Amino acid sequence: MRAALLFLLLPVVAYADTPPPDPVPAIPEPAQPPAPPQPPAPLPEDQKPTAPPPKETATVESISSRDTVGKVSTQDAADAGVTVKDVRFELHGYARMPLSSQGKREPFLVDNDYFLSGFSYTRLYEPDWSELFFSARRGNYKAEFGLFASLYSDYASPRLENQFGIAQASVTAEKFLDVGPLARQLGVFWDRFGYIQPYDTYLFGRTHQGGVKVAYALPGDGHVQAGIGVHQAQLQQNQGTTPVAHVAGNYPVYPGVQLGGYLLRTWTRDVRQLSPIKNGTMYVAGVDARYQLPNDLGSAYLGFSFLKMDKVLYLASALEIMHSTGGRGITENFLGTDSSDDGTGKMYNLAADVPVKITDKIGARAFGLASWVRSNQVDEMDPLQNRDRRLYFKWGVEPSYKLLQHLVGSVRFDRVILDVYDRDNSFRVLSPRLSFPLDTWGELFVMYSHYWYGDKVHLRPGQVPLETEPDTDVFKLQAQVVW
Repeated sequence: MRAALLFLLLPVVAYADTPPPDPVPAIPEPAQPPAPPQPPAPLPEDQKPTAPPPKETATVESISSRDTVGKVSTQDAADAGVTVKDVRFELHGYARMPLSSQGKREPFLVDNDYFLSGFSYTRLYEPDWSELFFSARRGNYKAEFGLFASLYSDYASPRLENQFGIAQASVTAEKFLDVGPLARQLGVFWDRFGYIQPYDTYLFGRTHQGGVKVAYALPGDGHVQAGIGVHQAQLQQNQGTTPVAHVAGNYPVYPGVQLGGYLLRTWTRDVRQLSPIKNGTMYVAGVDARYQLPNDLGSAYLGFSFLKMDKVLYLASALEIMHSTGGRGITENFLGTDSSDDGTGKMYNLAADVPVKITDKIGARAFGLASWVRSNQVDEMDPLQNRDRRLYFKWGVEPSYKLLQHLVGSVRFDRVILDVYDRDNSFRVLSPRLSFPLDTWGELFVMYSHYWYGDKVHLRPGQVPLETEPDTDVFKLQAQVVW
């Protein structure tokens, strides 16, 4: 087995998450596979990591502050790759393979487009996605490469924009400058802050940058980090070169309780001759807290973020946040493109996620997300055009029951309100599901959903030629794995 894996890995030494590519579906951090029957040669004692025990909660844990702040460790599980002399080669990844239909064709929905659905997105019918992370580690240093792709071309028309190729490459150094708690990462990589797993989005943001970050492990199991990077200009979309900087940290303040704080700034000053690009700036600030229930019974997460935006329409895709990528995304989804002063306004966001294990067989999850928007685009006569003082709110519950050792039944209910003051601009979804867990690798599942739409919920203009109404009954088969 080791020889076969080595044969596959060595030819690809030159290539290799949470977005994020620019607006891509966010993925939880890859899980480590179980130990093979014959482990590779042991590492030196000072390099042997301790793998955490597998979670036993009945529902999937969302990424915590701890997972996204200061996570630049080169110490991966000793059984996750092969060692050649003093170099450790490892391959991790994630893939999901959904097949959705309304009976005769692919479904027409308002909540399944990660790029365009905005606050409507529920990830119930998320698109396919694959990512591979290949790394080579020697001592305290690791080079890592990320390869991403979507829309598998063997069953669909190939689209170059969905094949992201080698999207990331970075080098990480621990014990930087001979300081034990200090680490730094340099290259093209992402940081993910405040990931909300049921909705596959970020409360504080995911960066898309080439840059550098420095992380420091505090006494008492806390972490702080700071970084700065840049996203290249996208002149065809009138978006200038856009830097992004952040400071973030977390600290356990009580047994089982962890607090985190975040501050990010992204901006452009790339004003050029004969170009409409203007100076633009976005600030993101927020806090979150996570309580880990005793006896591995689950967790409770609560987070709040504040966004202040000034002409963000001209920002490139350096920051992905709240179902939106870059300044154009958040302008189209929340601030409005007609009279928002090129994307000027404020947002207040609140998120909660509580997955719990009630008994060995019964689990439940409750989750929600709310956004209060202030924008210069005001229309008192048309609620659909008005974006000022608009409250978005969505919530859901998902009870589950372990029917057999490898069979779990669950039902997810979603309520999505695109304007609390306009009740017809909302919808509900009920989704029963049967899952077949694949040990620690992933799962196979089949799901059916029925939608109830308000009178003002329609397909986006131009989404489907000559069609305006979304489908109400949809089926899906999906396989997904992590390793």
